[in-house]
Amino acid sequence: MIASEWELAHARIFLNDSGMPDAVPPLVPVPNVSPWDADAIFQILAEPPRRRMLLALAAGAALSATALKANARLRLDATLKHLTAMRAAGLLVMKPDPTDGRRQVYSLAASVPLVTLPTGRGIDFGFCLLRC
Repeated sequence: MIASEWELAHARIFLNDSGMPDAVPPLVPVPNVSPWDADAIFQILAEPPRRRMLLALAAGAALSATALKANARLRLDATLKHLTAMRAAGLLVMKPDPTDGRRQVYSLAASVPLVTLPTGRGIDFGFCLLRC
């Protein structure tokens, strides 16, 4: 069996005083503890308007696309395009507005992990923290 360069370098770290290797811990792959697809999340977070809308929704209230348009600082059609992308990624849910059944409101999906930070609320994906 041929050891990789990484395994050899890792084994050198565990040499004892006599120069003989101590018991080297087995190389175990680190499990992905986050249920989120990192590439999809980073693609969503790459757009500043999307980050602003997510943080506005992290405050807790469900908001209409018109209200989110102000956070996104975009026209309504561009805001709706971003909201569709975030819904497709599983970050948002859309439901009828309880006060006006003609409109839809957006809120964070139940699976989005909200955390309380000293500066406010944030979203912790496990590999990335979005904070105010």
